[in-house]
Amino acid sequence: MSLNGMKLAAELAMLGRCTASACSALTGPPITSRKLSQQKISAITANQQDFDSPAEATEIFGLIETMKALQERVVPSVPIAWGDLRVKDALLEVYEQRKNELDPIRNRCWFVRLTVHNFFRGVRPDGSIIETLNYYRDEAAAFTNYELASEVAERLKQRGVASKIEMLTCDRRQSTITVALEELGL
Repeated sequence: MSLNGMKLAAELAMLGRCTASACSALTGPPITSRKLSQQKISAITANQQDFDSPAEATEIFGLIETMKALQERVVPSVPIAWGDLRVKDALLEVYEQRKNELDPIRNRCWFVRLTVHNFFRGVRPDGSIIETLNYYRDEAAAFTNYELASEVAERLKQRGVASKIEMLTCDRRQSTITVALEELGL
């Protein structure tokens, strides 16, 4: 028996009127990376099948946590008709609020510029430098700590790579901010 299947079945039962069909209707971007069919949800809860990957399980249980957060906001406490299409809009709003609480957006970050157009992204195992043109799309290494950005620039200098540190405006989630040199291969 799958622990994930038993856990999902228990979580859906705790939510009250949440069937496999209703859960399936609530899956899909941006809450989950892809839509899961009613048949897949039913098979998982019946322990006939498991999630395709740990990431898929994490996404579905994240959806369940968002559903619980929405349920907690309903006053007076009444069961939510999860199959009602209007629920998805409210769920998306709660999802965005929770995402911003758990992984806030930083508007200004330090970046290490290598050339006029390229920014530092990391170091490959063979020691070569990974560059990117896009600092704003979570590609370049971003820092909220000036000292860490300076350390990167110093390490690049020791490798004979010219660079400079710049503070730039962009929206980056906290989870995409570099907090250790090891993340960059340095």
